[in-house]
Amino acid sequence: MAAYKLRILIPAVFLTLVMVVWIAISGEAYGETLYEYIDKDGSVVITDNPPPGVKAVPKQSLPDITIEQKSESEKESEAKMQKYREADVKRTEKEEKIRAAREELERAKSDAESYRSNMNQSANYSQRHHWRMQVDEQDKLVEDLKKKLDELESGP
Repeated sequence: MAAYKLRILIPAVFLTLVMVVWIAISGEAYGETLYEYIDKDGSVVITDNPPPGVKAVPKQSLPDITIEQKSESEKESEAKMQKYREADVKRTEKEEKIRAAREELERAKSDAESYRSNMNQSANYSQRHHWRMQVDEQDKLVEDLKKKLDELESGP
């Protein structure tokens, strides 16, 4: 049973590959002038090399890309790619600044929490006052860092 399927499958795969290669090889005549004429039998023939003595009409001329045009298009595409690269660098720098600002904010929050804990565990008024001043300064720093982070995230 399996041999029967292989006998059918192998030619089908071979024919499919031949068709794919044949289609891939066929292409267009870029940069060539095509001519159209009517042969002895009355059929229309389109060719890029008409036989001598036949009145052939130029039918289609595909434009050639000159070296100047090619270099101009390459310059334009390079300029576009440079803009994309610059935008990518700016985006990466902005993401790095945001990441650094977030880390700094988390450190400041952690320090504020630590100072608050020290203040709550203080034994006397002078220690408590010292830690209270530290907590207030750290809370102000946390607010400033939040504003900075919001500006970075909302900016262009």
